[in-house]
Amino acid sequence: MKILRLAALSALLTLPLLGAPASAAAEPTGPGLVARYNFDGGTSEGKINDLSGRGAALTLRGSNNGQVSILTEGAGRFAAFPAICAAAVSNCAKALLETPDRPDLDPGTRNFKWAASVRLTAGQLSGNANVMQKGVANAESQWKMQVTSKTGRAQCVLVARGSAQTFTATSARPVADGSWHRVACERANGSLAVAVDGVTTGRVTVPATVGVDNAMPMRVGGPNLAGSGDMYHGQIDDIYIQLG
Repeated sequence: MKILRLAALSALLTLPLLGAPASAAAEPTGPGLVARYNFDGGTSEGKINDLSGRGAALTLRGSNNGQVSILTEGAGRFAAFPAICAAAVSNCAKALLETPDRPDLDPGTRNFKWAASVRLTAGQLSGNANVMQKGVANAESQWKMQVTSKTGRAQCVLVARGSAQTFTATSARPVADGSWHRVACERANGSLAVAVDGVTTGRVTVPATVGVDNAMPMRVGGPNLAGSGDMYHGQIDDIYIQLG
């Protein structure tokens, strides 16, 4: 595996450019596609460009010298996030990617799909591992994809605006096994479903009145850089978001 490193973005963050083996994933198309990132194009001014033509770039943020690496394996590239710190370390390196709030990322009550390819092991789980999200559970509303700390299963989460009612679809089998898995979350036809490698294995009912709309950025790899909870420590590729 070849690793290239870019210059530091700031005193807190550097971006090493590496390549990635993308897990095979169908390329999303159509007017509903509002954001797509596959990391194969490298970076532009330290950012990961959106390929949908409708979204903004992903910006790298980090603390304690945290890095997001873009790794090359085979013909593709992917993002790798900082490793878990030892329990005795108080200033763990952390990093995430984010893109600003915009209407296309706030689905409200509309049908909505978000997906990513993930690769991690059970040993890379420290609390729940947040793959991608917009919003936080205790403020406004949220949509999220995560891998659970106890079982290593994929979860899709919606938190309703106003009521904070939470809906969670959980995959039937773990994804934290060291292999690439394609995870897709979809709200449609009165339900929230999670699919792993093209097979839907978890579904919950979601009332039509449940809305998700917040002023937060969309983040990949963690909820924020405060504290140590719910950071993602594995690898991610082929992110996309669709409306309708």
